[in-house]
Amino acid sequence: MRITILLAAITSLVSVTAVGADGGDFDVPADEAPAASLAPAQVSGKNFKIRDPVHSDGLMHRYVVESRFGEFEAYGRDELDERLREIAALNRIAETSDSDVALKAVKRGIEDDVKAVAGVVKDPVGTVLGIPRGIGHLLGGYRARADELTKKDKKTKSTDAAGNGEPPANESDSSAKKYIDRYMGLSAAERRWYAKLGIDPYTRNDVLRGAVRRLAKVDSKVTFGMKFVPGVPYAGEAKRALDAIYNEDPAVLRKKRREALATFGLTPAEVERFENTLLLDPTRQTALVDAMKTLEGVSGREELLRTAMSVTSELEVEVFLRSTGLLLRTHARRPITRIVAGLRLPTAQFADRRVAVFGAFDAVQWTAEVAGYEGAILDALPADAPAREVWLSGAISQRARAAMEQRGWEVHEQAETALATPQTASQ
Repeated sequence: MRITILLAAITSLVSVTAVGADGGDFDVPADEAPAASLAPAQVSGKNFKIRDPVHSDGLMHRYVVESRFGEFEAYGRDELDERLREIAALNRIAETSDSDVALKAVKRGIEDDVKAVAGVVKDPVGTVLGIPRGIGHLLGGYRARADELTKKDKKTKSTDAAGNGEPPANESDSSAKKYIDRYMGLSAAERRWYAKLGIDPYTRNDVLRGAVRRLAKVDSKVTFGMKFVPGVPYAGEAKRALDAIYNEDPAVLRKKRREALATFGLTPAEVERFENTLLLDPTRQTALVDAMKTLEGVSGREELLRTAMSVTSELEVEVFLRSTGLLLRTHARRPITRIVAGLRLPTAQFADRRVAVFGAFDAVQWTAEVAGYEGAILDALPADAPAREVWLSGAISQRARAAMEQRGWEVHEQAETALATPQTASQ
């Protein structure tokens, strides 16, 4: 994989440099004040502020939230929104009436957890200069993915004489046990509290999870007033997935997902691997199954599920899911005919054979690393496509736009806004 990406970077650099200084120069991502990319209410608020300066890696802003409840890293604007929702939820819990002994215990638990989880930021952002390894994996291109799957297949296939290609029974059982142990114990009381707070029940925020567990224990014993923001602060496919998570038992949802997965073109072994992939928590799995239903009739839609099974990090799966969301919103107003196989970033082809790559990146700049990944993606696209597009959720620098347009891309930035405006789509 590293050799493929290195060769792609060299090829891309030589090609772009040949077209002139405007395309050959690289951006150098600069540190900036939080206010340069955020609204005032996001820069600071009740019990939090964003660390100054904010760093960038050529694809994303890398925020650190300093709060009363600990420090939290957020990779990009979307993840920052999640962190701020979590802090707002903790604020609401911590501000409940002091009149009840049980609720005072919940607050003390929050304080204890904050001390125990003091170092939430695992890798100080100030020392990280390049694109994270997981995102590099997402951008690695066809050859790397093909090699990876070949090695995985050789490793996991059993010696079953029937040649069914199932993983060894003990490995399969172990994966299922780990998944069930981590995700299947969510109680109805916890689900009710997450719904009230408007938070994904499978949040990775340990302080918030501890607070909700304690609230669920006193849920049937006490009543008290708490102000909630009405409705779930999510939209589209995320809201649909969370509605199901809030209202149905995890085991019941798991059974429904399994039944749906069997109809999407996956093998039995792939269905089992999908439903036991630890990075695909029940919310993420539900969102992906909903995506398959939205893409009914689209050739190769199951490729999105196969890619989801190959993710290597939290950052990678979040960017992949948000990129898939851009693809779904495009399909709603400009029908896709097939999902292009061989790329990890969601890639679609339309009836006119144009192809589009979707990337949920909020601050794309033309660095040497980005140029290398662009070369790997370009190498993986169908050679006979009459045109290619890239849809980005955020902004792109002038140098990056110029370089990509010189290499034949039709660039669409701020895709969330563009896809919400009917007249802006390329037809």
